[in-house]
Amino acid sequence: MADPDFTPGGDVLVELMGRLGAEIGVYIAEQEPDAVDLPQVTRSRDLAKADFTVQWSAFAAKRKLNPVAYVTELAAGLQARIDGSSPRGLITRVSGVGPYLNLFVDRARVFRLALRAVAHAGNTFGHTNAAGGKRVIIEHTSSNPNAPLHIGNLRNVMIGAHLAKMQAACGFSVKQAFYVNDLGAQIGLTALAYSRIYHKIKPYMKIDHWIGAMYAVMNTCQELQNVGVEPGALEDACVSGKEAVDALMAEARAAAAGDEKRDKGVVEYFDIYQDLRARFEAMMTVMLEDVRQMGNIKVEAGKLNLAYEKQEEWAIKIFRKMVVDCLTGVQQTLSTYGVQHDQFDFESELGWEGSNDRVLEIMKNSDYYVPQTQCNAAGIPQGAYLDMAGFIADQGYKTGKGGYQKDYPPLYVLRPDGSTLYTYRDIVYSFKKAAQSDFILNIICSEQELAQQKVSLGMMMMNPDMRGRQYHLSYDLVKLTTGKMSGRRGRYLLADDLYDELKTVIREKMRKKYVDKGETVDEKMFDQVTHEVSTAAMKYALLSVGCLTQINFDIAKITDFEDSSAPFILYNSTRVASVVRKFEAKVSAGKLPTLPSLDGIDACKLDDAREWEMLMEYVLPFAGLIREGAMPVVPAPPALPSYGTHKVCDFLNGFVRALSGYYGPQGVRILPMDSQLEHGWAGVDTDATHARVQLCKAFKQVIDNGLRLLMIEPLERM
Repeated sequence: MADPDFTPGGDVLVELMGRLGAEIGVYIAEQEPDAVDLPQVTRSRDLAKADFTVQWSAFAAKRKLNPVAYVTELAAGLQARIDGSSPRGLITRVSGVGPYLNLFVDRARVFRLALRAVAHAGNTFGHTNAAGGKRVIIEHTSSNPNAPLHIGNLRNVMIGAHLAKMQAACGFSVKQAFYVNDLGAQIGLTALAYSRIYHKIKPYMKIDHWIGAMYAVMNTCQELQNVGVEPGALEDACVSGKEAVDALMAEARAAAAGDEKRDKGVVEYFDIYQDLRARFEAMMTVMLEDVRQMGNIKVEAGKLNLAYEKQEEWAIKIFRKMVVDCLTGVQQTLSTYGVQHDQFDFESELGWEGSNDRVLEIMKNSDYYVPQTQCNAAGIPQGAYLDMAGFIADQGYKTGKGGYQKDYPPLYVLRPDGSTLYTYRDIVYSFKKAAQSDFILNIICSEQELAQQKVSLGMMMMNPDMRGRQYHLSYDLVKLTTGKMSGRRGRYLLADDLYDELKTVIREKMRKKYVDKGETVDEKMFDQVTHEVSTAAMKYALLSVGCLTQINFDIAKITDFEDSSAPFILYNSTRVASVVRKFEAKVSAGKLPTLPSLDGIDACKLDDAREWEMLMEYVLPFAGLIREGAMPVVPAPPALPSYGTHKVCDFLNGFVRALSGYYGPQGVRILPMDSQLEHGWAGVDTDATHARVQLCKAFKQVIDNGLRLLMIEPLERM
């Protein structure tokens, strides 16, 4: 009688261990009918000593029995039952080792069950419904809509998109949100620049790069005005030459005498202006025509910002055109990496739709709300804030180690003039997300930890039901080997540029492999494959370490085909596909018989220890690995869940290394050599070949499913 298939959408390892436990339970029930506290079956740590094991110490202690003596007696009785059973169960042998009952199973039957489960589930093998459809919003990327994505942004993107894939595979209903910060001084400056030059000069670079350059230039012009230098005067000096620039700087520094901060600003922004001019002269020439007419850039940008917040139609047209243009460029970059958000939520609309006002009215009724004043105890204006320290104390929340910091700083929500701060709008947006979900997770840089914690506390203060509804996952920075990123200078390690550099390196390495093998290459296929390998290299590099580990970005390392990297994993994955392809070619040539169905293979032929180890270490635990990474314990705030966004990378790296040893020079010969087939396959163990080809197909499927969780498209050839 065939074993029933594993439950579709379930965890095959958990179900298998449940079946083994049930077999033991039948015997225990005969000895102790009322026993309901049977210990769980677990995987053995050493497959050379046992396949599974059960620890009986607590069970025996509860009955005041010696655990070693109990297990010895249990092993003898259970083995006698196994030997006399018909039909036989999955457990074929047991042995007692101290308080442990070691289990040995019918491996052929387990192989057959596992291979059927992988084949039936296909691309969803490893997926479960553990979360039961719980609604989750993962907010990630949320870069300022006035600049292109840089390497730091990209780490945020990859963590958020990968976690969305992981959680969806666990049965969550996941939405990926992008919060568009279309308010604030930076955006106002950029919109001002955009409004003045958009109709005068055609963009000569990717649109988000173009807009990022606009911001860098306009911000520099504003800063020059702040230190008493007119940008037009500096532009004229630059046209005249170095002597004129030096003379103007000397004059500006003399005017700043005694003001160290202003003097430093003069030197810094003269340098930045000339740096920008060397790269964006055509744009700056056009922009300076208008800048010369602006007595105060900050005031002009502020007027534009205010008009936008007030929903004046002319301002909306400027802002939205600029923001959408920039987001279009950003989405092109995201599409390169296979990332797509489900919703874009604009910060400005929180005010337009009345959410800001509604939440503020509720907040003002809080005992912890302190209104703004034009003259506080120190005699200066002060914005409205929430007394977070008082709230924490009144609620009895833990402070110090493992709790909230002592002397917790207030959360400012309004400026002295009553206008809202971005931290307040973050609270409003968080309530909006809460209305659409059961759980919120924000992906943030570690520098934003305190701000995010304040937002969650503010939500809890206003609605106790919000406790435990919103958490954040923080990540450390990406360290550059040379130089620094600077939005003010318009200098970034851009995601687009990095992709181009990665692809150049990958193309060189892969073309050399073809040349060394004497093979020709289809250029269209080559371009597609190198694209996939290049984006995969980036994704793996940003996800292969824990979120709080700083990344030292090294292109040589992440493009290494021989070490822990995406190219290494993809290359070894395609080797498995090559085994199946070569088998199919031999079948087509009439050299081997057709592959039978899974029911027709002899799984007893899968007798190499490495085959069992890979099944036990990588195939059966796959669903558990996903669940462990995507569904950690959610602690009470301020503690945070520990998401394992690096676990799939570790898993795939370990799996392909094991595979490489399995079918490598010192491994198992899966396919017979052509010399063995010169006179047909009569002398070949085709049963073993068929079983191992089916096993390779299952291995490839699991690897492919893991790659897709990393947003990496599996390859059949490289």
